[in-house]
Amino acid sequence: MNPDNKNVEQSPSRQKSSNTADEIDLLDVIALIWHGKKTVIAVVILFMIAAGAYLALAKETWTSKAIVTLPSSGMIANYNASLTVLYLQTPRDKTSLPDLQQQFFGRFTASMSALAGALQNQDNPQTLKIDQVNKGSNDQVSIAFSAQTAKEAQAQLAKYILQVNDRIVDSYAEDLRRTLGVKTLELTSSLEAQEQVAINKKQQRLDAIREAMKIAEASNLNNSQLNQAEYLSDDTLYLLGTRALGSMIQNESTRPLILDKSYYDTQSALLAVTHLKIDLSHLQSYRYISEPDLPIHRDSPKKTLVMLLAIVLGGVFGSAVVIGRSAAANYRLRKNS
Repeated sequence: MNPDNKNVEQSPSRQKSSNTADEIDLLDVIALIWHGKKTVIAVVILFMIAAGAYLALAKETWTSKAIVTLPSSGMIANYNASLTVLYLQTPRDKTSLPDLQQQFFGRFTASMSALAGALQNQDNPQTLKIDQVNKGSNDQVSIAFSAQTAKEAQAQLAKYILQVNDRIVDSYAEDLRRTLGVKTLELTSSLEAQEQVAINKKQQRLDAIREAMKIAEASNLNNSQLNQAEYLSDDTLYLLGTRALGSMIQNESTRPLILDKSYYDTQSALLAVTHLKIDLSHLQSYRYISEPDLPIHRDSPKKTLVMLLAIVLGGVFGSAVVIGRSAAANYRLRKNS
């Protein structure tokens, strides 16, 4: 028989023998661990005690969450009404109600993001997270804050949301007051300008009548030379005669200023602005979908997970101690023999 074939035929036997040896070694290890189970159990208990101490001393983390969206039309109604008064003459320049809602909420989310960054950069960092509820849409956002207790997380989240909203409301109120002052000055200046124009027109008319009077006197025209005087220009007024022109001069001096419709529209707008009372007490830059909740499960440390890890690691370490102790004893026996 060919030696190579013999070797091939023997190889399955050798492989079987090797597998049997491995199984025996594994069984030996299991038996060894079982024999030293008291040591393994003692190590596991020590690890569990250490895990319990960690759970007792470690800082807990609880997270409260809230979901907010655009303010309702009623929440910004007073602000919208104030803008309507300010832009009474130019309503096209006023921001629409839907755009106002987006504007307020956009400023709210931007301010919350800025606050989150500021809290993270403190000496003792705090975790405030802002995320979109629906990816790609800024109409709804989720705000989460983490603290060492559930009540603290809930209270702090509500506090930060209220603080950001108050700052935004104060900012818009101040901006509205500045706009009110500018608008009042603008309308007052417009009224003064229109009055001055009316005064100038009156004076121009009076000067034209007086000039016509001079011409009529020079021409000895005492009575009117016209049957109809509806379409007389300033150059032909002298045809009315000195009597009519004298009466006109006397009446023109005492006649009220002639003011057009735009003057009274401006006056009406000024009265509305000066009597405008800014009340933004109910103004809000957001609306709750769900208010800050009181968490019932802490984020960390996870009690069950920590205990499971303690048991697993204790078992592994205890087994390693038993195996290592046995290996050391065998080594000493071989060395002594």
